[in-house]
Amino acid sequence: MPSTPTRFRTLLLSAALALSAAAAHSQSSLLNNAGSFTPIQITPQVHEELGALTTLSNQIFKPSGAGPFPAVVLVHTCGGLKNPHMRLHAQDLLRNGYAVLVQDSHGPRGFETCKQKNLPFVVGVMDAFQARAALAAQPFVDAQRIYLAGYSYGGYVAALAASKQSAIQFGGGQPFRATVAHYMECQRKSGAQVVTADIDRPLLLLLGQKDTESPPASCFPLLEDLHKAAVPVEWHVYPDATHGWDKPGEGHLGYAYNEAVTQDANQRMLAFLERQR
Repeated sequence: MPSTPTRFRTLLLSAALALSAAAAHSQSSLLNNAGSFTPIQITPQVHEELGALTTLSNQIFKPSGAGPFPAVVLVHTCGGLKNPHMRLHAQDLLRNGYAVLVQDSHGPRGFETCKQKNLPFVVGVMDAFQARAALAAQPFVDAQRIYLAGYSYGGYVAALAASKQSAIQFGGGQPFRATVAHYMECQRKSGAQVVTADIDRPLLLLLGQKDTESPPASCFPLLEDLHKAAVPVEWHVYPDATHGWDKPGEGHLGYAYNEAVTQDANQRMLAFLERQR
């Protein structure tokens, strides 16, 4: 018979899993509120250079050579592609040998930012699986190593896309190899859960302790409980980081650009992707 401490830990873990199962039900509400939206049709051009003026919207960028290369779908924030940070992240991935598709869920629908139109997270998830399919069709892409990385709005997309339900519902059962979510929260203020036990793809969450827009508090102790239950989640919290730590020029929104955190987050993401082969 298990010892008392062991039984106590087992009971705690069982309770956590029961709560997470209930949360998975609330997550399904996030995956079923697309309304009249349908996925964007992605027919990208392929580029071997990404300069300061190159169009980003739903375009594919590849390193030099024949490949096959691992690939990343990059998903923007609520601010869309206006801030240069998405271009900089794409360039960094290219330098490190990744093909990149810069997802634009706003432009094809006729607006730039979420201040003009509110786009449910599930729409970004639908678009992300369209982007994944577009990358998988390229002869220079390793179709077994297609990843997803998102920021704020895109972070929610990345977390939701890590669930088994998402891949079945939107990806024809073809999941991302792993996903990375930057500055988002694990539970919405509405109570809808974003991160749940349904996750079966490795997920890395990079969070800011000083983020008042998407506070990380809802992620704890949830992430520890999921980790104990062998759900493939990893995380790191930056003590001095606000929301949008990688977005220069947006201090008026309360986003304090932090070069050190931006570089460290990029390195953590690259190391994580390298482990998920």
